[in-house]
Formats: sequence, C-alpha cells, structure tokens
Amino acid sequence: MFGALALVLAAALAAAPAAAPAKQRPRRPVRAVPTPAAPVARSPSAPGDAPPAPVRRADRPRGTGQVAYATASRAYLDAGAEDGLAAGAVLELRRSGAPAGRCTVESLAPHHAACAGTGLRAGDAFRFEPAALAVEARQLPPPPGDAELARRLAVVTAAAVPQVEFRAAPGAASAPVPRSRTAEVGASYQAWTASTAGTSDRAAIDLAIREAELAPWLTLDVDARAERWLRRDAPRFRPRDDTQLYLWQAQLTATPGDALRLSAGRVLPWAIPGATVFDGGLAGVRGRLLGARAEGGVFGGAVPEPDTTEPTTRRATGGAYWILDGALGRGASWRQEGRIAMVRTPELGTRAEGSLTGRVFLRRLDLSAEAHVGGGGNRGGTDLDAARVDASLRPVDGLLLGGSFRHAGLAWPQTFDPAAFPGRARAADGFVSWDPVRWLRVGGTGGFSRDRSSGLERRWAGPELGLPRLLGASGGLTLGYLEESGWLDGRSAYAQLLWRPLQALRLVGRASWSHDAAFGVDRDEVGVLASATADLGRHLGLRISLAGRGAFDPAAEEGGSMPYGMTGFATIFAAY
Repeated sequence: MFGALALVLAAALAAAPAAAPAKQRPRRPVRAVPTPAAPVARSPSAPGDAPPAPVRRADRPRGTGQVAYATASRAYLDAGAEDGLAAGAVLELRRSGAPAGRCTVESLAPHHAACAGTGLRAGDAFRFEPAALAVEARQLPPPPGDAELARRLAVVTAAAVPQVEFRAAPGAASAPVPRSRTAEVGASYQAWTASTAGTSDRAAIDLAIREAELAPWLTLDVDARAERWLRRDAPRFRPRDDTQLYLWQAQLTATPGDALRLSAGRVLPWAIPGATVFDGGLAGVRGRLLGARAEGGVFGGAVPEPDTTEPTTRRATGGAYWILDGALGRGASWRQEGRIAMVRTPELGTRAEGSLTGRVFLRRLDLSAEAHVGGGGNRGGTDLDAARVDASLRPVDGLLLGGSFRHAGLAWPQTFDPAAFPGRARAADGFVSWDPVRWLRVGGTGGFSRDRSSGLERRWAGPELGLPRLLGASGGLTLGYLEESGWLDGRSAYAQLLWRPLQALRLVGRASWSHDAAFGVDRDEVGVLASATADLGRHLGLRISLAGRGAFDPAAEEGGSMPYGMTGFATIFAAY
C-alpha cells in the first residue's frame, strides 16, 4: 500500500507543470472554546483527518487578494510585489463581508507574501492600494515654439463650448470587497497501520462550495463529506457504520437589498458568537448606528447531532444577535458582537445563554476578548461557561509579540468516543518572533495549562529558529525545542524543511523527537513526515503525505520490540 503511494508521489512530481503556483493546504482555524450549544464536531474517527482542499486564487482585480494559508501567528497571502503589495503594509482582512483581523506584511515574493497577524484563516479577503505599475521612460518630443502655442490658444479660445446638464446616477453604490466564489471537490484515500493493531483504510469524497452565486441576490454554501471504511481494526467511533455522511453546511443566503439578509437551510453562523450549526433560518437587518455599521437579527432551528450531523428534534436553539463595526481613525477599527439565546440539549436541559465579543485593531496592537455565560437547565445557577483574551503587539517592524488566556468552565458530557469537547480548564500561552534580517527569524513560545477537574498541570517553554531563505526564494528551514514539566515531564524538538523546487510543486519534510519522563518511565519517540502538493493544471491538484512514529525505551532489555504506527494519505482535488 505505501509502495503504491510512493509511486503516485513520483508520478505527481514528474507531471507537475512549472507555470502554476503551488498551493498550501489551509489549516482549519482554531475554533472558539465550545459553548453549551453543542457545536457540531467533524468526525474524530481517525487520526490525521484530512482538511478540505486549499483555497484557490481566482482572477481578481489588482489591489485585492486572499489568505491562502494561515498559522497561529502568520498568514500567507496570494498577492505579492508584482501585484503592487508593499512590505510593511497593514492589511485589514474581511470574512464573509465582516472584519476578521489585521496583519502586517513582512516579506514579499512576486505573487505571494507573509503577513504577521493572529486569528486569520484561509479564504479571508483583503483590499489594498497597489503601487503604480512601472512605466518605461520614453523620450518626449520637444515642446512647441511660441508661435505654435499662440496659434493653438487662438483656436481653443474661438471654439464654442456647449452646456451639458448634470444628472447624478441614482443609488450609486461603492464597489464591494471581492468574494471567493469557488467549488472544490476532492477524492481521497487514507490508511493506518500500527504494531499493536491491524490495518484500517477508508475512501472519502469532500465537497465545499463557498458563496456560489446562483443569482445576483442569492448565494449557496455547502460543506460535506461522504466516506466509506474499507477495513477497520477495533473501531470505537460509530463501529457499525462503514458508510458515513457528514453535512456541516447547506445554506442559501439571500440579500434582496443592502439592508436585508436572509439565510435558510443548514446554517453555519460564523459571525454570531457562541452559535452552533442549526437547521433553520436567520434574518438580519443592516444599517448604521452611531456612526458604525450595524446588523441585528433573529435566528432559530433544530441543532443536528454533534457526532453524526444527523437531523434531530432533541436539540434546538433560538435567539437574537447583533454586530457593530466601526473605525477609530486612520488604520484602526473595532468590532463588537453579541448573542442572546435559549438552547435545549439532552445533556444540559433548556438553558439561557449570552455571548459577548469585542475586538480592537490598531496599527501596532490587536486586542480581542470574548465571554459566554449560561444559566438554568440541569445544572442550575449561572456561570461563566467560557472566556478568552488574545493580544498581539508589533512594537517595531520585524518584531511580533502575542499571548492568550483561555477559560473553560462548563463540563460538557462526553456521549461518544473519542472525546471531542474540552473539560473544565484554564490555559495561557505566549510567543515572540523577531526577524532581524530577511534570512533569519528567532523566537520562542511558552505556556501553562491546568485541568480544573483533576488538578493536573502542565508547563512548556522553548526557543525557535527559522531560516526562511536557506534555499533562496524556494524554501527554508525551521528548528524548535520545548522543555515541558508538570504531569507530563519531558522535552521535544523538531526540524521542518519547506522546499518549492517548481512553482507548481511544494514539498514539506519534518522530523521530530520527544522524551517522556512521566510516571518514572523514560520513553523516547521519533516521528517523520513527508508531504507533497502539486498543481496538475489550472483547476486540478494532487496532495500526498506519509507519516510514521516509533517509540523506544532506552532502559529496556535488548531485543525488545519498538511500537510504531504509520499513516498514508493521497487526494486529488479540483477547484473552480
């Protein structure tokens, strides 16, 4: 099986053209702390679940772009120096027409850029004032003489100038931020094997439609997966269902006018804090309030089962929401969101919930905070279900500081394996990144977490070194180390190489080592990962990855077996 995957990888490397840019797999954004409305989780059926196909750049006007790939502290854009983007530019990004965050351009390639910022994800759009196109200087003809100028003046003075009545165009609207109207479909095969278990494999088809325009006033969004397990060894999640269908979004959105927004179907309400997927409808009205853009509305419907996404009447939600979005001067903005709702679940009963978020985006500082409160139901009383605070600071160009604090106060009952929802916990982490020169990046990260139910604590800290131009403009190397203490004592290190030998091909290799000294047992583990993403044409791409892990005990007797696990993944995807 893995030999066949290697042959497919070799064929992809040979077939990849050199003209189309390589695309990165988008990371699924870090979701907010789950709230009692039982957010629908993707299938936790197997490790290494494949994310949807990456966002593809469509033809857009000069001065616009999107996030092609995002990490916790950076976004990688599909616009660069030749598109008119400048280093140091501060970009304001929008998601489905609403502000999503800001980032500062750090480094540029001809048609790509790295931008420092947090809370961003693939597909976020932005607009910028592009630099003027370079115009080749040409030799101008000599200016006319005084006699010729006098003759031209006489002609212009004698010419009649007719009067033209001015009529303003009614209802002229400003140009909207460009939206991504794409359909993506991918067919994938994934397999797992381990020394302590048999082999499992499955085939899957993923479909993603993002804001496809069915009419000038109507768009469609779909996010779905169908998968078939070919072999399973001792399954825990849905053990009797070899064929599984997941539907996370099937939503029609109508905007019959500038002030009205209507959505129906399986709605995924990204802009409503604390809300979950529901089968129902949403109605909102847009306008201006106290100088800020404002939206308010109501929503309601049945909530599907969180593990299977099957429709049900056992779970429901309904309430009201609001969004305020304004400016704080040049290059600064703010956003505030809220939700008040009733939620019914079999685990917690019928509860009242409230959510508030606030974000401020300044030139050098970004701040965001959110809180979710719930009361009533089987638990009784009112408590802070979840809270989060994030901050990032850019005191000087090339230096980025950031940190976050998270609180989870609601213990959500786990009704299926493996566990998908966090318990009662508190955690904080921070990072620093400095680019003293273009070819060097130094930084570090650290954090603390505590499980409030068991009292277990964990701490970690370590440096990171990046050489983004080790292979020139085609790739670089990143090295990292962590020292960990608490109920999980140990340390870990990794090295990751990114290489783009062709514009249509992106290769990633990663090696890691970890040492676990918990419970008085020394244990070392090594891991390797190799992946390739290739564009086979304007609309067609291929992704292949192989990963393996093995553990060994230095104190064990010679001849002992080393437990290991391996997984392979291959997908071919098309985007339009």
